[in-house]
Amino acid sequence: MPREDRTTWKSNYFLKIIQLLDDYPKCFIVGADNVGSKQMQTIRLSLRGKAVVLMGKNTMMRKAIRGHLENNPSLERLLPHIRGNVGFVFTKEDLAEVRDLLLANKVPAAARAGAIAPCEVTVPAQNTGLGPEKTSFFQALGITTKISRGTIEILVCLVPLIAGSVICAVNGCDPLIRRHTLVK
Repeated sequence: MPREDRTTWKSNYFLKIIQLLDDYPKCFIVGADNVGSKQMQTIRLSLRGKAVVLMGKNTMMRKAIRGHLENNPSLERLLPHIRGNVGFVFTKEDLAEVRDLLLANKVPAAARAGAIAPCEVTVPAQNTGLGPEKTSFFQALGITTKISRGTIEILVCLVPLIAGSVICAVNGCDPLIRRHTLVK
């Protein structure tokens, strides 16, 4: 089946969002940063029959909502929240139930360079249990270590990541955000 041209696709998108705004009395605005296609597919599957997920370009979503304001003026409150990588989840069900389904599909992910740290990361001063062959790894990160009874021991407690900071390419161990505290 050939792909429809851009103008047809846009007009169909506007019709779809207006139809969903008319059919469903409740909706969520959800952030979709760092959500892969497989995870999005499982979310859509778990919400099937209870809710409809609609992603799209923010400008097109805002334009469709602005065009629909005369029918439903309360939609104007949604406009300031359409920022970044967001989408709509339309539902007729209980909002708490749909929210629980969305949160059930939330999975932990490894930190990636360029992402924003959601929480503070602390590396405590302790014996790691790793053999001496891994010392180069800690040296590359600038972590002070010593070999104690055949294992690597971290000598200083440090905070390589502060919540809200950008994760750097070297596992978040940027010298600008690192704080050392000597352990006595």
